[in-house]
Amino acid sequence: MKKAICSSLMLISFAVGLLAQQGAEGLVTDGAAYLAGFFKNKFDVSVAIVRFENESELTDLALQKIYQMLVSRLEDEKNIRVSDLLIGFSNGRGEFNLSQAGALDYLLDLKLIQNKSKTGLGLTVYSRLQDRVVSVKYFEKAILQGEMDSLNARDFAFSELGFTKLLEFESKKDLMDIRSIAADDGTLHYFFYYPDEIIIYVAKETRLEKYFQFKLKWARPFYPALHHEGRLLLFRSGPALFLTAGNNSSPYALVFSMRDGLWQETQKLNFVPFQHVILNQNPYLVGARFEEGRNFFKDEIYFMPFSDPLEKSASYKKKVYSAMALDLSTRGGQLQAVHLIDRNYGYHLFTAEFEEKTPLPEKKGASLAALDGEWLAISDHSRDADQIFFYDIRDGGQRQAYIGKVAGEVQFISAGIWLGTGGFWAGVCQRTDGPERFMVQFWGKRNE
Repeated sequence: MKKAICSSLMLISFAVGLLAQQGAEGLVTDGAAYLAGFFKNKFDVSVAIVRFENESELTDLALQKIYQMLVSRLEDEKNIRVSDLLIGFSNGRGEFNLSQAGALDYLLDLKLIQNKSKTGLGLTVYSRLQDRVVSVKYFEKAILQGEMDSLNARDFAFSELGFTKLLEFESKKDLMDIRSIAADDGTLHYFFYYPDEIIIYVAKETRLEKYFQFKLKWARPFYPALHHEGRLLLFRSGPALFLTAGNNSSPYALVFSMRDGLWQETQKLNFVPFQHVILNQNPYLVGARFEEGRNFFKDEIYFMPFSDPLEKSASYKKKVYSAMALDLSTRGGQLQAVHLIDRNYGYHLFTAEFEEKTPLPEKKGASLAALDGEWLAISDHSRDADQIFFYDIRDGGQRQAYIGKVAGEVQFISAGIWLGTGGFWAGVCQRTDGPERFMVQFWGKRNE
């Protein structure tokens, strides 16, 4: 997220999923209007919230919501570049990454105060270049108990500025992954990966039409799997287009390249690639191996040098946990972090150097996917009424921004794009009184 200054502006327009929050909305609107006027005649100003304290009746969860709502609204301000330095809230205080503060023009200090039946927002603007406070403002509104309860509630959703379900349709069972890439003519092709075939679709208005399909031939040994799990990877290397496909039924992943208008198998790999990344200015395929016939990955991540044409190259490995779900976040082709859910459904975060960071407390999950280095989606572990939690990871932290309700159980999550909107594909198994159904959903941000 980019903008933290007009902090007050955002509170309620972001809170579409909450009940009428006029008191909080008034605080935010007043504060935002003031800040918008303060920065109106300034161009390309870099700012950030560096302190946020709470002496009101709101909880840390409510503070996180308010902060995220404010920052998201501020992304619309054309003359302000806002850095999101928040790490998290604890005991009424925000913790911020201040290592970047020295490069900013203005720093913001926010404070919520309880004054009898009203809640006040104190706002201080500090000019780093002038080395002094340049503005202090205070706003006060009554926040009714119902609104207070809504802000403090754990369940929240912001459908206008957060992630929302943009597409849903039924698919045949055993769908394992979805990826997309632009063809030479610029048309987006969507690849649906099943255990024995890949079906390619193109978008026609708001629906998908079959374009092409080809069968997959797996060599022995072949391991029967109770639950089919697999991963696709699509990437370009120079003018060439490559595809890799691996699953938990075969010890080998297949590598294809587009030649003469057809997908042709070129090689087999002994691990399943997740990403094509650049390390020390050299391209690598990075991935892991499934436990044969099981629905989890082994406890090693493989790094194999990539070349075109492919050559047998020595790969190296990094030790992690056995994982029910695993993905890599990248930025500009560079590895940023490794996200992992272990076999006890606990979430783990590793840096690009494979140093484990302290994750969110008691964070559990089942499936996950990273959208570049910007967003992380993690499903809950529920059979009939699942959830998808969306986290902002743009500054290396983990800030929960949205919760999406899912009718059924999320089987997989994949980062992707739909009609120009970046987001996440989700494969959902629905078990009701009738036949079991497999639904495909796409979650994206309407405002992007």
